[in-house]
Amino acid sequence: MRIAAISVAPLFPNSIFGGSQKILKDVAVGLNRIGHDVQLWCTRTRKHTRQFEMNGITVHPDLRLRGTFPATHQVSPIDLATTAKVLSGAGSWAQRIYLHADAIYMRHALENCEIVRSIHDFTYEEALISALTLPADLTIVPSDYLKRCIEATVAISGRKMVEPIVAVPNGIQVPETIPPPWLPPELRSREDSDLILLFPHRPILSKGVSEAIQTAVAVQQLIPTRKVRLLMPAYPSDAALDNMADTVSQIQELSRDFHAQEIVELHRWIGPEEISSYYAAGDVTLCLGSFVESFGLTPIESVAHGTPAICARVGAFRNFTDIDGIAHVAYGDIPSAAECVVQALDLPETSLTAGKRKIAAQYSLESMIAGYESAITKPLIGQRSVMLERDDYLCLAPWCDLQEQFIFSDYSGEAGFYPELTGLLSTDNERVRSKLPGNNPRLELEIQAAQEFGLLIPSYHIE
Repeated sequence: MRIAAISVAPLFPNSIFGGSQKILKDVAVGLNRIGHDVQLWCTRTRKHTRQFEMNGITVHPDLRLRGTFPATHQVSPIDLATTAKVLSGAGSWAQRIYLHADAIYMRHALENCEIVRSIHDFTYEEALISALTLPADLTIVPSDYLKRCIEATVAISGRKMVEPIVAVPNGIQVPETIPPPWLPPELRSREDSDLILLFPHRPILSKGVSEAIQTAVAVQQLIPTRKVRLLMPAYPSDAALDNMADTVSQIQELSRDFHAQEIVELHRWIGPEEISSYYAAGDVTLCLGSFVESFGLTPIESVAHGTPAICARVGAFRNFTDIDGIAHVAYGDIPSAAECVVQALDLPETSLTAGKRKIAAQYSLESMIAGYESAITKPLIGQRSVMLERDDYLCLAPWCDLQEQFIFSDYSGEAGFYPELTGLLSTDNERVRSKLPGNNPRLELEIQAAQEFGLLIPSYHIE
């Protein structure tokens, strides 16, 4: 099948920025290897304005968009018109269109095309607009968490129809043996007393910059005999890939605020060819931010390369609670995060091996490519009907997490105290009647408040 894969974010011959673009490259290369004719269209940048090859796949950097998040389409009218013509040409060539991390607003340019798209977050405006307003014949998401978030939003917002949404977990290449450890050459070599904490994320505050720095400081206080080093990447100064990315000076300012100048070490962005050895060089990987991850590659990549990870219980990170080598803490609980780091240092090799084995079974590159091939190439079945249930049940929203007597909301980043309600939800499959028999004014007030804050939503059904 001829597949036109289209990405608003730019692609580069030798660099990958962010998990979503890594997934695109892996999927395109995998589909091409299976025998499909795949070509890629992406946004052009100052670094590349001509067609190039990426692992044998032709890449057309012809979209005249910004390629930076948010507001990818803040360009001139003539650039938008030119981009529409490029999209129309791709649609004429292809038998099926695949919109990766869909943010293509000019749907008229793809009229009469069969469109499969993927959504990789439910945070950026582009993803929200695409998921809730732009048409597609099928949507791929990386987790059941994101699938449930989108479907719940569609249902309670009053939409009557929605396309099929298929969850295809992201996949990674799990190495048979751990590669030799490697640190960027601008950093000093490792010494015996070093304790290396990794922060291999995009340098934005919501990914946990502040939380990682505070945790590193707390670990240093718990283990004063070790030299704690927190390694953080910085985008190249001319990358201009994410307008939400925080500058080096901002991260350095946070380091000063928490008296961590001797702990935080900034280095260049790590490319895909080096990331395996970089993971192997760490003692623990920190994933402590409030960003609502729709999957979260970092912790499973880390464990697959022999390094345990500590995650905040936010978004799809909660899906990894059964993987040995990945520990969870409540978001913002710095003391617990530091304690988990200390405990992870004594994690037996058998635990990491068990975690690696489970990752290989559940999140392999091969299974991801097979899932994408099925979703992109199979016959499309049309829209599904959406209905709110007639019963009086309310459900815990998929973006919420029960944490003892608290309910944490991913999108507010806060946990509310609901002692009566949490007890009831935890014993009744996370459902509760909106009107309960009996006289329990406190419970009634908690239910009312949880509805107002979007923690409880009406039951719904999608055919």
